[in-house]
Amino acid sequence: MSRQFTATHLAVAAALALVVGGSAGYFLAPDGTEQTISADSACPEVNTSDSASGAFSRLVGSGEKVRSTATEKGSVTNSYSYSCSVQVNGRGRLLLSAELTDSGSVSDWRTDLEKNGDIGSKKDYKSFTLGRAGSGVASPFSAAIYLPCDPAGSKLTVKPNLSVEVTKLDRGGDADTNRSDAAEVARALAAHAQSGARCEDAERLGTVKWA
Repeated sequence: MSRQFTATHLAVAAALALVVGGSAGYFLAPDGTEQTISADSACPEVNTSDSASGAFSRLVGSGEKVRSTATEKGSVTNSYSYSCSVQVNGRGRLLLSAELTDSGSVSDWRTDLEKNGDIGSKKDYKSFTLGRAGSGVASPFSAAIYLPCDPAGSKLTVKPNLSVEVTKLDRGGDADTNRSDAAEVARALAAHAQSGARCEDAERLGTVKWA
């Protein structure tokens, strides 16, 4: 069954972010060890990507106190998840998630997005492609990507997929710029998730191509 990143997930991530003190965040590595990271390295798996760092910075915006909480779990075959929440001056600013799941077809996946309202109003959607098989959709403040993934050593009879979502919680800024930046950050997270989920025959995703 597909598990989408809904309002419940947002609340949990926000609660996690509240426990992070000072100007640093925490990253929970796949082996369960906790590592301290600087505020400038919020969501480092995405933020340090050359192609996405500018987009990430624009989505996060400015503020004196930046805090982030990230978790990544992928030590078990056929299981992978990643989430990162960013707060600025005590308020939620950005939320990222990636998950190895069974969304069914691309059409099924998009139907779930629309039903759950995860990425805003359908009338504001714009579609894009990523590589040979990646499919994405973006609204003025969010983006989501469907990417086929066959984990190394998997014995699943149904081929799973990666479901990636990026949501800007602060609705400020230019809608078109936010849409483009969210898609770019989602692309970078999808590339990272391919590695974390150990997808076989993972392709170089290239650039976002709008439909």
